[in-house]
Amino acid sequence: MIRISYMVSDPPFFDAHPDYERLAQLLVGAELAPTPAEAQGMLCGLLALHLPDALERWHAQLLAPPADAPAVHRCEAPAHAHDADGSVAPLDLTDHGHAPAPAKQADGDAAARRAALDQLATWTQSAIAPPSVSFELLLPGEERPLHERANGVLDWVRGLLFGLALGGLERERLQGQAREAFDDLVELTRLDLESVAEDDADEQALTEIVEFLRIAAMLIREETAKTLPNAQAQQAHERGWH
Repeated sequence: MIRISYMVSDPPFFDAHPDYERLAQLLVGAELAPTPAEAQGMLCGLLALHLPDALERWHAQLLAPPADAPAVHRCEAPAHAHDADGSVAPLDLTDHGHAPAPAKQADGDAAARRAALDQLATWTQSAIAPPSVSFELLLPGEERPLHERANGVLDWVRGLLFGLALGGLERERLQGQAREAFDDLVELTRLDLESVAEDDADEQALTEIVEFLRIAAMLIREETAKTLPNAQAQQAHERGWH
């Protein structure tokens, strides 16, 4: 049985697992101000496409730009990357009740944010590299209310789709189960969080969604590897999602 678990914030921040709450505080100061779940989802989307500059693209989205750069508060992905019916689905990565980040960041905050993102990237890449067959989604801890954890799951889905779109994925590139998984991911973005109840049935449903997300990301990664040149595909297999 594949183990699924939510991350908790008990360990020190630079222990094996990222501290969700601490990372959330640091990301408030980033230009897009994503949640940790969105940040990891975005990274997994980029890594699933086997891009050699995946980390650079990820950092470019999450680290504050120069003070004179225009603010970015909404991100739009190509329609084909988010909705099968051809409509554009904008992804608002700042709609979490946080004020936009100030134009200038204190050096200490920027350094801490960069270190936190590097730690999240290392942890995520290590978890998905062979011989590992599973990885954990970075989500609010089990001690948090179910509604909050459901929000975290939705954030992760939105981040994953944004990462796939940022990497240039076209839906037509996917076949079979990978395309079905992609379409299901899009459908999950329409999840009605107001209907989530604090009961065993919805708890089980959320657990099943988390497991689906893990499998869906792996299916998309495996499918996109099929279009890589042989040497690059072999390297991607040996290095996991790097």
